[in-house]
Amino acid sequence: MLRIFSRHIAIWTLVLFAGDVVCYLLSMVVAIFLNPITAKNPWYFLGESAIPLTLVGMTYFVVLFIADIYNYEHDFREPLNIARVYFSSWVGTIVIMIIYYFPFGSFVGRTLLLIQAATFSFLMLIWRFAFSSIAVPERLQKRMVIIGSGKSAQLLLRTVKARPRCGLLPVGFVEDKAEKAGAPVCGLPVLGPSSQLEDLIQEHRISLLAVAGMHKKSPTLINTLLKASWHGCQLLDIPTIMEYLTGTVPTGHISDNWLFEWSLKSYKGYYYRIKRIFDLSLAVVFLALTSILFLVVALLIKLDSRGPVFFRQERSGQDGQPFKILKFRTMQMDAENGPTWTSDNDPRITRVGRFIRKLRLDELPQLINILKGEMSFIGPRPLVPSENDNIMPYFNYRLLVKPGLTGWAQVMYPEGLSLDSTAEKVKYDLYYIKNMGLLLDLAILLKTVRIVLFGRGR
Repeated sequence: MLRIFSRHIAIWTLVLFAGDVVCYLLSMVVAIFLNPITAKNPWYFLGESAIPLTLVGMTYFVVLFIADIYNYEHDFREPLNIARVYFSSWVGTIVIMIIYYFPFGSFVGRTLLLIQAATFSFLMLIWRFAFSSIAVPERLQKRMVIIGSGKSAQLLLRTVKARPRCGLLPVGFVEDKAEKAGAPVCGLPVLGPSSQLEDLIQEHRISLLAVAGMHKKSPTLINTLLKASWHGCQLLDIPTIMEYLTGTVPTGHISDNWLFEWSLKSYKGYYYRIKRIFDLSLAVVFLALTSILFLVVALLIKLDSRGPVFFRQERSGQDGQPFKILKFRTMQMDAENGPTWTSDNDPRITRVGRFIRKLRLDELPQLINILKGEMSFIGPRPLVPSENDNIMPYFNYRLLVKPGLTGWAQVMYPEGLSLDSTAEKVKYDLYYIKNMGLLLDLAILLKTVRIVLFGRGR
């Protein structure tokens, strides 16, 4: 895996993207030479249309990301997955026509675009089928040894087994406790003690060592691990691998020291300034575009049930500072007398409320909270102050950043709020706080669009 702009990205995801770029460039070359108008002087056309053609390509890739086409664990030889690739390619073409043609007119030519779209969708079918045929799990996998055999090591093994196309192949454990020598742990053998690590790496062709990150290690073990690293074996702690595999921070398998070491490397002053400019700009644009929608929703709420249009409630912002969150009211006036948690079938939800919740329109007034600096577009879910007393490990780390209109937990674990789901969502929130950056924010925004359009995350 690679780390780009604070975001863990699998190499095979980048390979998929690079292949898509090649498919797009080839489809555009084919279209230019098959179109009688542009074939006369192709280089002149490319020079004049470089910016429009780049925008067309970027639009394709955004649509493909929203359609979840960059998940390399999908087998694109299966009819359903290959059909999604073909359908998404043509949806990208329709989106391009809607965005660019209707407002700005024909800026690359309809004939050219249709030839390009047909060629692109065909090349994408061949490329994705070839990718899944060549990059079969056995060829993708790194052979991995897990240092230790405790709870965190066993959790990692279960996580890897649940993701057979994740690119990791656990071979066994290295354990210094004599009583565990030779005994299987979760179906894998203990290969030997750490003193034999160099030989085990050679014997089993190991390319990755997964090391428990919570406990102190002996100087001898540290020296052995460093030697292995110098000889080309990748060294990662188990929480970092779990982050990559699950998009969460495993709160039960980290320590304060682990978080402290991360905080020493994570100054992001430039990012906070850019993010605030982004929040202000996007909030102004969205408020301008949805002003009519605000009035329509407000009128429907007033006609449907008695009570105010807006729902205000105190929430905890950054560093625990209280603020009043603003939403469109979706429940009966006396709803606050009932249980805190709601479900889709909650009888307290009004008819209009049920409709605007499904379309996420009840969240629109939070744009005002963003303008005031109380919230951001992206961050953890805003907490009710009483939730700050939660005794879950690292729960209050969520208050290190501004709460968000959407966030990593909301798009990766969108099934709804409940007491049982809170602990799981904290893991996603910690992952976001630890890895936040412009690329991760962009991924969250696109995943949010996917949820709004298709009603699903991940």
